[in-house]
Formats: sequence, structure tokens, C-alpha cells
Amino acid sequence: MNKSRVAIGKNRETSTMKTPGYFIYMDVCCFNRPFDDLRQERIRLEAEAVMLILEKCQSDEWTLIGSEVLDAEIEKTPDRDKMEAVVASMTIVKTKVAIDESITQRAKELMNLLLRELRN
Repeated sequence: MNKSRVAIGKNRETSTMKTPGYFIYMDVCCFNRPFDDLRQERIRLEAEAVMLILEKCQSDEWTLIGSEVLDAEIEKTPDRDKMEAVVASMTIVKTKVAIDESITQRAKELMNLLLRELRN
């Protein structure tokens, strides 16, 4: 089962300025996918999808969201060449989510729920 996650949210602003239609948050697996072995069809298709998403974000049609958590996970990438390539693709991030107390608390709540589910 593929555990990569892409979150897409529609921008509901009604400004007269041209605003991107979607806000995109992808996990580290998504950012790494274009640098994986593309000989398998599923991996190649996933890589193409990620590249299309990044192109939409590069052209400002969509907005790429980053986070402190994402940065920390990318720093743990063991393959330095892949890590540098992923960091380079992150230069189009327009907004970064900072970790605050409410996010930390929600993460703890979700972990507790997961642990309860695993015990049952």
C-alpha cells in the first residue's frame, strides 16, 4: 500500500487578484518519488503526477505549502543527492506551516487515537 499523501484544498478567496486555485501539501514520499527507480510503471506514473503538481505550483496556478515538519523529514533523507534534489524542488514553496502548541497538541491526540486502535 502506498502511504504517500497529497492534500489538496480549494482556495475560497474572492479577491480580484489572481489567486492560485489550490493549496497543495505533499509529504516527503511525494517529493522523493521523481528521484526513485522509474522502471516500475506505478512509480513512474506517481512521479509524473508529482511533477505535474510541481509544474502547476511553479506556474503559480496552485500554491505549494511546506512545513517545519517537512523540512525536518527531508533533512533525514539518507541519500544526499536525493535530499539536495528534493530541497531544490522545495524552492517553490509559498507558505510554510510552523509548529505551534495547537499543532503539537493535535498530533498527540492523533497518536493516542492510533495507539488505542492498534491495541484493539
